[in-house]
Amino acid sequence: MEAWEAAAPDLTDPATVALYDELPLWSAPFGLVLLDTVRLRTGLTALDVGCGTGFPLLELAERLGPEARLHGVDPWVPAMERLQAKVEAWKLGGRITLHVMKVESLELPPASIDLVVSNNGLNNVGDLPRALSVCARLARPGAQLVFTANLPGTMAGFYEVLGRALDEAGVADGQQRIAEHIRARRLPVDELVALTGDAGFGVDELSRHSFRWRFASAEALFRHHFIRLGFLEAWRALVPEEARPEVFRTVLGRLGPDALQLEVPFACISAQRS
Repeated sequence: MEAWEAAAPDLTDPATVALYDELPLWSAPFGLVLLDTVRLRTGLTALDVGCGTGFPLLELAERLGPEARLHGVDPWVPAMERLQAKVEAWKLGGRITLHVMKVESLELPPASIDLVVSNNGLNNVGDLPRALSVCARLARPGAQLVFTANLPGTMAGFYEVLGRALDEAGVADGQQRIAEHIRARRLPVDELVALTGDAGFGVDELSRHSFRWRFASAEALFRHHFIRLGFLEAWRALVPEEARPEVFRTVLGRLGPDALQLEVPFACISAQRS
C-alpha cells in the first residue's frame, strides 16, 4: 500500500479516542524543542531514555519513517503498559521495542544506536554518569545525543515561599533540604555539559528556554493532577511530618500572583559521539 493510501484513524473507535489527547502539558515544551534539534534522517536506529507513556518516542518513530527502528527504556511499569497499547494502536509494533528497566541496566549491542534522545528523563535517573556511559557505549561514532533538562531555577518563587515557611516553623535544616532536593534532579547547565563530555560525547549545541505554569490560586496549584503526580510527594518529604500542617498552611496563604506564575527554565543539549 502506498503512503497516500493509508487509512485515517477511526475516530469512532474508543481505543483511538482514548489515545488522542493525553500528552502531559509538562512534557510538551521540552519535547518540541528536542524534536526541533534532532537531525532527522531515514533508516536511523534510535533510543528514547525515560520514554514514559511514549512522548517523544512515538512522534519520533513517525517522523523518522518506516525504515527507522526505535527502542524505549523506562522502569515505570504502568506507563510502559500504556505505551505498548499505543504502539499497537498506531501499528508501530514492528519498529519499536520497549525495555522495562532502568537505562543503567540496558543491554543492547555496542555501537548500535544512531540517535539517543531523552525528554527531561536523564535528569531523573538514579546514576546520571552511569546512564550517560551506557548511552555512549550503545552509540555509534558520530551518533547524536539530544536531551532536555529543567534547571535549578525551576519554580523558584514557590521554593522561596516554602523556604521562608520552613524557617518560620523552626525547621533548622529547611534550606539545606530544599537545596539537596533541587540538586538531586536539576543540575546546572555547566555540570550537564561536563558530564556529557566525560561520557564520550562532544557537545555541539546548547540552547536555553523557559515556559510558565500559571495558576489562579494556591489551591488550584496543589490540586493540579500533574503537580500531585510529579511534585507534591517530594514537596511533602521536604517538611518534617510534625511541621507539615503549619508549613503548608503558611505556604497556601503566602503564594501570591507572582509565586503562582511558575517559571520553568530548561536546557536542550545536542552532542555527538566521539
